[in-house]
Amino acid sequence: MATPVVAAAVGSRRARATSLPTTTTTTRARERRRSKGRCAKCVVVSRAIASWSATSTRDDGEEKRGNRRRVGDARETRAKRAGADREKRRRSREIQELIGECEGAYEVLAIVGERGEWFNAVNSVTAMYKISRLLTSRAGRLRRSEAKQVCADGRFATLLEMVEGGVQQLDKVGLEHRRWAYHKLALPSEYRMKAALSIRLLDRAKDLQGDLMDASDVEFILTLVEEQEEVFNKVNASTALHRVARLATQRVPGQTKPSVERSTLFADARFQTLMSMVDRMAGEMSMQGVSNALWALARLDYPADETLREALANRAASQAAFAESKNLSTTLWALAALGHKPRSKLLKAIADRALIVADDFRAPEVINMLWAYARWARYLPPSDRPMPVVQAMLDQAVNTMQSYTPYQLANLSWSLAMLDCPPAPKVLEYILQTVASDPSKLDGTALTHVLWAFGVMGTPYNGASSDFSKLLRESGRRAGAGQVGRTGAAGVLWACGRLGVEPDAKDTTRLVDRIYMQKGSKTVDPQALVHSVWGVSTFENYSFNETTKKEILQNLSALVDTGLIGDVHANALRDSAEDAGISIGSLDKVLPAR
Repeated sequence: MATPVVAAAVGSRRARATSLPTTTTTTRARERRRSKGRCAKCVVVSRAIASWSATSTRDDGEEKRGNRRRVGDARETRAKRAGADREKRRRSREIQELIGECEGAYEVLAIVGERGEWFNAVNSVTAMYKISRLLTSRAGRLRRSEAKQVCADGRFATLLEMVEGGVQQLDKVGLEHRRWAYHKLALPSEYRMKAALSIRLLDRAKDLQGDLMDASDVEFILTLVEEQEEVFNKVNASTALHRVARLATQRVPGQTKPSVERSTLFADARFQTLMSMVDRMAGEMSMQGVSNALWALARLDYPADETLREALANRAASQAAFAESKNLSTTLWALAALGHKPRSKLLKAIADRALIVADDFRAPEVINMLWAYARWARYLPPSDRPMPVVQAMLDQAVNTMQSYTPYQLANLSWSLAMLDCPPAPKVLEYILQTVASDPSKLDGTALTHVLWAFGVMGTPYNGASSDFSKLLRESGRRAGAGQVGRTGAAGVLWACGRLGVEPDAKDTTRLVDRIYMQKGSKTVDPQALVHSVWGVSTFENYSFNETTKKEILQNLSALVDTGLIGDVHANALRDSAEDAGISIGSLDKVLPAR
């Protein structure tokens, strides 16, 4: 749960002491503050809720107007992209019609010369096939003299290059037309051989594809790789990797471990052969193939080198213009899960297409898209937040929110908080109510994520609700059972401080113990340490005990030694430590000198 550390210092209730008080004086002073502060805090929270209620109508109106502007901008962008998409298709159809009306080979070449830049793979092979038909007599004989002149024309060489460049986008009919045209025009043997071989391999590859789709174990797929490597095309390679990933990671009922160990799979020579094919064919794959391959790599947590990830990302950028919503979301999710740093070309291509097909996104696809953008939040230009594509995904989520599960809504809230794109207050209320209706549907990460997200986007009104309290109690129970992460537990304490909520003392103890009292645990994340201390500093009825304070200082010392505590962390801790029961003197012994 990453959030600016400086937020931990916001709302601190006292400035740093200028002199070091004694332990007894500090304790008495804290007790006096708390005895006076209990009622005061209730008044503060009540006033905050009342203030929020009084201004909610005005804020809702302003937010609705802002949302309408953003929606209008997103729709305008979508309309422009859709218009460009339609224009490409229109030109392609127009070129097809012009080629069909040609009565001579040179007429076709004229179209190639004038409109070649607008040709797609189908236009190219259609033009080649049309030329071969026009140069064939009624008796089926090639008019060789005329054909020789046509083939010597520079525009024909350009057309031949376009046909070869678009082979991977042709279906069987297009490949048949290519083979027939090359044979009839008596092109050099290497062209005719490639055209004939591509059809034979396509037939065998179709049979292979069926075998891969029907495979029920990894060993069968790896055997196909070993025995029919020469048959595999780009579709077979991505399908094989996708099936291996699914079969290798799925849980078999009654088994606690996957059917195949990752280390064993990665060391298998046949799997390495498959990865070599994927690497070699990445630049030829369709968007479906790219998304399948990336999903498999992410699912297997395969240590793919940067070259392969970059090749697949570049191919995705070039193929995104006609991609379906599922492929767009899977591609972004997988790249983010693999830790790939996004390029502007990829982000623009995905966003442009997503804006066109935004209405087609289903709940899992919206969640995956926003999750990826949230993971990449640090790489997104601050001036572009919320980006039109993020706003479009939020709009789609709001329009279809009744189909979302509590788990999906928890993930949605986390992503929106990370992207600084809060929905309307009524939408937040709906999310909180739905998630709290069945907390058993959430794992530990989703539970702490949604509480943290409401600390970022919510209001005291949300924090005072029975739904938030229900989720807070559940997080305390799971913390006691070790079912939430340490960073997640710290995020819950921070969210409580932001919303002016104090958990039950028993739940607070469980959350704190989950962070600091786990034997053999690694050093606490610096931000989690700051969040937990600041959160506890806002509580009236809880302070760290001596054992916990000792653990906090030991963790802090380890973080200082490794250089992970900066000035912002240090200042936030000094501002909140005393209210959490940690003396400034003990803190200054550990923190670097100011």
